[in-house]
Amino acid sequence: MLSETRPTACDAVVDDLAAVDEQYVLSPAASAHVESCLRCQAEVANYRRMRRTLRSLADHPAATSPQLEDQILDALDGVDGGQPSRVPVAAAATIGGLAAAAGVIAFAARHRRVLRLAG
Repeated sequence: MLSETRPTACDAVVDDLAAVDEQYVLSPAASAHVESCLRCQAEVANYRRMRRTLRSLADHPAATSPQLEDQILDALDGVDGGQPSRVPVAAAATIGGLAAAAGVIAFAARHRRVLRLAG
């Protein structure tokens, strides 16, 4: 990002600089400023370099560990100083499985009772 002591002309084009890419072109006034301002030229080059890097990263899927989310959340809890307020994935899966099984059993028992009463 541009420094805090940027000229007024740079302030006028700073939002447009982030959008510059192959599809977006600066207005004639902003383009004239960027042609004469080395600071803004460097910003445009940085944004274009960042976009190229992000595009190249999109082509390579990242291999992530299944525990990565828990590790990140634990680290954030450590920074906050709070107690973790989430259920571990294995426990949540077990609880969900038990709840589903209980629902199926209750549905089957009710369905059987309705069939007995109807028959």
